[in-house]
Amino acid sequence: MKDIFLNTIYFFAEKGKKIGINREKIKACFFPLYRFFCWIEYKWFNNIYLYHVEIPVTQRCTLKCKDCSFMMPYFEHPKDYKVNDLLTYMDRLFECVDTIQIFRILGGEPFAYRDLDSIIIKALSCPKVRTVDVVTNGTLIPSEKVLAAMKNNKLTVQISDYGDISYKKNELLKICEENGIKCVIRSMADKNWFSAGDLHFRGKVAKELKIQLKKCGGICRSFQNGKLYFCPRASFGALLGIPDPKKDFVDFTKSGDVKELRRQIFELNQRKAFLACNYCDEGTDNYKPIPPALQIEEQTQITNWKKTISK
Repeated sequence: MKDIFLNTIYFFAEKGKKIGINREKIKACFFPLYRFFCWIEYKWFNNIYLYHVEIPVTQRCTLKCKDCSFMMPYFEHPKDYKVNDLLTYMDRLFECVDTIQIFRILGGEPFAYRDLDSIIIKALSCPKVRTVDVVTNGTLIPSEKVLAAMKNNKLTVQISDYGDISYKKNELLKICEENGIKCVIRSMADKNWFSAGDLHFRGKVAKELKIQLKKCGGICRSFQNGKLYFCPRASFGALLGIPDPKKDFVDFTKSGDVKELRRQIFELNQRKAFLACNYCDEGTDNYKPIPPALQIEEQTQITNWKKTISK
């Protein structure tokens, strides 16, 4: 029964878009069931289950997508995260969980990260991680050492196809096939893009935020440089200047009691609302489909967007 439930979540979250399913509505329907499943796992079996964890390794990107869900163009001084720190944080996270269905490595653009092979090897070596994804925009070719690290049946390279700007996607696909690496191209038709808006403060009360999070249905946790957040909007938004309450993330940057950290992960999964929801449109009527990967043409677009932060 457990595997059936997990496979159903995976189908709607990862595959449903290919047959025209409205993933946003389906996600919202499954969200209470997913949280109940996590509650059962923890309370009855003392298991910590995370469906999807994303780890950004760099803030550097080769594109400037206006509506990037990670808001990469708006980082004034993008940086790489220190590999030894990330490896330590990954060890601490893996020690505190029992299963991670999908561990997704991304950026920015992950193939721009010099030590990507070390992150991949660490993720693949953890028996608690079922699958590993590396998400790229199809503009860079990985180094030989990264290609060697990716030769594993647990790993899939996901190329987000943004048309002509993903100009190395076919070359990358061919190289992966030649090296026996699973690789898929997610076409612009498959890649659903929505705008979560800028980072201005929406001024909603607690009741409104609870309704919003329920409709959002987020099952993807963001592991941002050693801190586990409920979603990428919260983790990247915190770096850009929105308030970052300690209760809204689990901190693995310091060694801590495993039992306590497990409790905090469970509570993060069960939270009804977050302050970051007040800086986001997902789960509201303003969260609408948009054309994928529209590029920023003028610096003033970045300047004006950043002026909205926390206002």
